[in-house]
Amino acid sequence: MPTHEVIDIIDGEPTFEVPLSEIWAELTVGGAVKVLTPAEHITDRQRRWYKGILLPTLAKHDENQETIGWWDTEVKRVCNGLAYLKKEIFFVEDGLGGKIGIGRLTTKNVAKKNMRLFINEILAQAIQRGWPIGPPDKDLIKE
Repeated sequence: MPTHEVIDIIDGEPTFEVPLSEIWAELTVGGAVKVLTPAEHITDRQRRWYKGILLPTLAKHDENQETIGWWDTEVKRVCNGLAYLKKEIFFVEDGLGGKIGIGRLTTKNVAKKNMRLFINEILAQAIQRGWPIGPPDKDLIKE
């Protein structure tokens, strides 16, 4: 999904770096346009780095051939995910007609500051554990 930066606000409407007609032309059937605040844009890019670069890289270079899902859980465990991420509760049936609540840490709806702290912890752990990753763009980890 392409991203277009807002360069100005005129009469309460965003002006993009490319003409709006080009943005509309990029849309496919069922496509949508989502306008993000600057903080939401940074947080979205932080999540994309985590899910689209970090996790696949760790899985690709893993000698034990662990999955992206395994690495997701492992990174959240060793990088203090409980302090920075949201706990999402979902329910599964226990086979006896009841439901069991299961918790999972998620980056969904986590604010820019906590994502930054989480990424910085990931980078610190990467150095200690020899994970083959580099830092994301500087604007994703700065104050």
